[in-house]
Amino acid sequence: MSFDRKLDWSVLGRTQGRFVVDILLLIVLLVANAYLKKWWGKGTQRGFHCDDESLMYPYHEDTITPSILHWTTSYFPFVAVLLLELRRCWSSGSRRSQLFWPIFNIMRWYLFGHVASNMIKDMGKKTIGRLRPHFFDVCRPKLQDGGLCTDEAHRLGGVYYTSYSCQPELSGATPEMIKNLYVSFPSGHSSMAFYGLVFLAFYLQRSKLPQPSSLLRPVGQLLCIGYATFVGLSRVMDYKHHWSDVVAGSLLGALVALVVVSMAENQRRHLTSDQRYATSKSTAAAAAAADADANVESADTASSTEKEQLPHDLCVVTCHSTN
Repeated sequence: MSFDRKLDWSVLGRTQGRFVVDILLLIVLLVANAYLKKWWGKGTQRGFHCDDESLMYPYHEDTITPSILHWTTSYFPFVAVLLLELRRCWSSGSRRSQLFWPIFNIMRWYLFGHVASNMIKDMGKKTIGRLRPHFFDVCRPKLQDGGLCTDEAHRLGGVYYTSYSCQPELSGATPEMIKNLYVSFPSGHSSMAFYGLVFLAFYLQRSKLPQPSSLLRPVGQLLCIGYATFVGLSRVMDYKHHWSDVVAGSLLGALVALVVVSMAENQRRHLTSDQRYATSKSTAAAAAAADADANVESADTASSTEKEQLPHDLCVVTCHSTN
């Protein structure tokens, strides 16, 4: 899936404005993505029922840690796509001056989708404020009247408590763990995994791989989707998310990847049609110029012929007049 394959430095020179705008927009989006949580401030903090069994699961460490997640589902697809695009350019005999635009084009679309998926995910987390399945185990909430959910008076439920405070000294929770109790929806692991790996799967579908008739492409796509699914399932297994959080995050990442790929393909078709129109227009202009040159040459030839025949014609006229 090389979106602008035939563009090179000559085309880039005619579109420097678009190049500069894209660079500036990418910088703005990356900065906004990095500081969105800080700018947003404190998100929504939901209340709870003391008999809510979906919040009574024990705390469990991450099966897929954030560092592993970033390396396998964000950095790896990005590097893989760039290497495959470089290989395609070299195998097609492209000059060095023609390598820049395909690489930059893949990079800008991938980064745009990554930032878009992450910002939508963060907005969902800050706005919804859904409690994680291990909420009671980490928070150990102390109610406004000083009671606990384990007290007989509160154990039966039926009351929705919104005024409470966590007791990390009882659970040994860190401030970061307390803050993360309210960002269950949607799953960030799932959205990141499905965006990066679905994007890579789409690229594999549209790229030329060695042995195109083999199972190399479908096996690679299966590994991408399979690993992304495992990441999502691990979040439910670790009691970090409800199953609906994982479904929402997976759909978010996959849909953003689909939309980004569709937008890139649509732009490629428009650029290709514009290039064909410009080529046909320049060809027609060249043909018209060639016809004009041919007509001028024919006129010059005819004029010289007339000049050569002029003495004979004068002779004929003179002879007739003499007779």
